[in-house]
Amino acid sequence: MAVMCVFFSARLQAAMPYIVVEAQSGAVIDQVDADVPWYPASLTKLMTLYLTFQSLKKQQISLNTVLVVSAKASRQPPMKLGARRGDKITVRKAIQALATVSSNDIAVVLAEAISGSEKKFAESMSKQARVLGMKDSVFKNATGLPNADQISSARDLAILARRLLLDFPEYYHFFSNRTVEYKETTFVSHNGFLNSYPGADGFKTGYTCGSGYNLVASASNKGNRLIVVVLGAKSSKQRGRRVKELMNKGFKADTDAPGLKLLGLRGSVSVRLEAPAVIHGSHCQSL
Repeated sequence: MAVMCVFFSARLQAAMPYIVVEAQSGAVIDQVDADVPWYPASLTKLMTLYLTFQSLKKQQISLNTVLVVSAKASRQPPMKLGARRGDKITVRKAIQALATVSSNDIAVVLAEAISGSEKKFAESMSKQARVLGMKDSVFKNATGLPNADQISSARDLAILARRLLLDFPEYYHFFSNRTVEYKETTFVSHNGFLNSYPGADGFKTGYTCGSGYNLVASASNKGNRLIVVVLGAKSSKQRGRRVKELMNKGFKADTDAPGLKLLGLRGSVSVRLEAPAVIHGSHCQSL
């Protein structure tokens, strides 16, 4: 199946925005272009999971609730579990599928189960973003598959990651899963950071050809936890190296010193999204 892909200008792709945040206090340790609008790719699923955890907390669903796969969900492009129309999956397994291997088909299953349709779910995603203080974010789908109107920023994604930690600590363990099994097939996590950095236990990767290689990462060291967001890397290796560098630098920083809060004054944005070129290609996936 061909997948629509939206490209940034070369100037914007080279920027690689990032932010480093002390998780408990929300203090910003370091940032560059953290407010530049960016296509979130599968980091979108962090909000899909936030609303799922919220529904669990409100007891609208449970981890054992059985969901039915719709025709629309089954037609989603990779990455996906390969669920067919009429298949059944529990909420627990659905969460694992999103957090571990960024399954697009199961993201739509959750969206439809919670809001009745993916469109209504996306509207709830954008509303929740406003509640959390994510001023740069607009969501149009539950998957992160290319949509020119779906944007976020490094700061907003750090806000979301921190709220996942603080609001739903009982579900945070899902982000450290390395594998998920479905129909006798074992799917392995795309998040190599989990295995390559001491103390790493979350969150998620994201990639489309329009966004580049994105990562929201979390790790703890001697009781201190950092959240790092890197967007627009040119490869998964570059993404991993940059996150490690920022983590190492962040853990050496004086986090007891007063600093700008995550929800505080935002920097000026010198780069804006330009009218995107649109191409088609099977490599342009949301991972």
